[in-house]
Amino acid sequence: MLYKFLQFRRNYSLITSMKYIIFTYAGEGLPIAHKLQEEGQEVIVGIVEDRKTTLTRIEKKTNDSETSVEKKRRLSLYKNMINKIPAVKLLRQMKRIKDKDNYFVFFDYNNLFRYADHVKALGFTRGNFPTEKDRLFEVDRDFSKNFVKKYYKDVKIAEKAEFRTIRRGKKFLKENNGDKVWVLKGKNLWAPTFVPNTDDPELAKWQVIETLEAFKDYYEDAGFILERKIISVAEVTPERIYYDGKLLSLTINFENKQIGSGNISLQTGCAADLVFPIDLDNKIDKITFPPIIDKMAKKHKGLFIWDASLLIDKKTGDIYFGEFCPNRPGYNSFFTCLSQLPSIHYFFEKIVKKENPFELGTVGVSTTLFNLLRDPTERHLLSGASVNYTQEASKHIWSWDVYKKKKNDKMRIVGYDWQLAPITGVGHSIDEATRMLFENIEGFSLAGIYYRPKSDFLSLDYPSSILNRLRYGLQKKLYKLPFPVTF
Repeated sequence: MLYKFLQFRRNYSLITSMKYIIFTYAGEGLPIAHKLQEEGQEVIVGIVEDRKTTLTRIEKKTNDSETSVEKKRRLSLYKNMINKIPAVKLLRQMKRIKDKDNYFVFFDYNNLFRYADHVKALGFTRGNFPTEKDRLFEVDRDFSKNFVKKYYKDVKIAEKAEFRTIRRGKKFLKENNGDKVWVLKGKNLWAPTFVPNTDDPELAKWQVIETLEAFKDYYEDAGFILERKIISVAEVTPERIYYDGKLLSLTINFENKQIGSGNISLQTGCAADLVFPIDLDNKIDKITFPPIIDKMAKKHKGLFIWDASLLIDKKTGDIYFGEFCPNRPGYNSFFTCLSQLPSIHYFFEKIVKKENPFELGTVGVSTTLFNLLRDPTERHLLSGASVNYTQEASKHIWSWDVYKKKKNDKMRIVGYDWQLAPITGVGHSIDEATRMLFENIEGFSLAGIYYRPKSDFLSLDYPSSILNRLRYGLQKKLYKLPFPVTF
C-alpha cells in the first residue's frame, strides 16, 4: 500500500508555475520556504524585525518585549539557508513587481495582519491574507467565546475566572476550589498554558499556584484565566480550507500538547499529532462549522483556514470550546498535512486552482524533537551544535531552530526555541504512517534531544491518548474513517 502511495507522489504533474513570497516573525514558515527552495521554486522570505508591528490593540497593552539575545537568535533562523531579508525592505521591493499574479504570498501566522494589509493594497491577490480580526479570535478569549455563544448551538463554554494579579488568583483558588480542577491560561503570548496532571482538586490547586509563582512576570503582564478543567476529555480539532470562498477540504487533528508521554508535564505548541482528511459528510463538520464560517470565508480573498478545538466531556457527551486559530495554519499539523502530498508546491498549485489537495485514505503523523541542551554558562538553549540526518529522512524533517555559519556548512542549532524539528510519517493506515515516522527519527542525529516514543503514540493505556480519543469519536459517530484501523 505504501509503495502505491509513494508512486502517486512521483507521478503527479503540475500545470502552472508560481513564485513565492513568505512573511514570518518567529519562523514557523521557514521550513516550508526551505522545502520549496529544495523543490526548485523561487522563494524570498521577509522576516519581521520589530515585534510591535505584530501586536493587536489588545496585545499592545502589555509591556512584554524581546531581549537582545532572543531577537538576535530569532533573526538568525535559517541564516545562509534561504533568501531572507527584512520584511519592510521586502514590501518596498514588492511595489516594483509587475507580474503580481505569478506570486503566492504566504503569511505564516495571523499576527502578520498589518503586512497582509500592505500586500493587498499593492494588488497581490494570490495568497492568504490574515486580518486583525482573525488574530483577535485567537488572542482575545472573550471575543472568541462570545462568537461561540452566538453561532455554535452545540458547543458550550467552560466556567472561568479572570485575574490581573497572582495574589487574587491564589485567593480564589484557596477559597473557591471545592471539587473543581482549574486550567491556567495566560493572556501574554509567552505565558504557558498549564493543565494539572492530577484530577485531585487539592493537589491540582497547588500545581497551579506553583506555576503562577514560577512565571509571575508573564502572568501578571497581561493577566490570566482560570478555566475549569474537563476531567474526562477527548480533544479533537477539525479544520477547513477555503480558497476565494470555495470550500476545498476538511481535515481532522488529534494533538498531544504536553511534552511528556502520557500527556504529563508542561504544554508545548505540539508534541505529536495525527492528521488526515475526511469527507465533508460527517457530524463533526456540522458541529464545528456553522453557516457563519462560510460567510466569513467568502469575505476573505485567497486562502482562508478555520479550525476550532473541541473538548468533549466523555462522561456527559457535552462539547466545550477550546480555541480558534483562524486564517493561519495549525503547526505542526500543517507539516503533517503537507507530508501527505507530492510536494509543497503541489499544495499551493492545487488550492489556487480551487481543488482539494488531499486524497481520502492517506494518514499523516508527526512528533516533535525537543532540544534539552543548555549552555552551562549563559543558561540559554545551547547554540551551534551541528544537526545531521539521512537523505532518506530529509523530506520528512521540518527543522525550525537551525542556521548555517556559511552556505556550505552543516546545519546548526540557533538556540531560539527548544522545539527543534517536527518529524512526519505518512501511509494508508496509522500503523504504516507511524512506522515511517519512527524510521525517519532514527535517521536524525543530535545529542540531548527528547521526543515522545512510538509506544506512547500507539498507546491505549491512558484516556487522553490519541488512539483513545480517535476511538471515542468513532463510537459516538462524530466521523467516519477513510482508512482501516484496529484497536
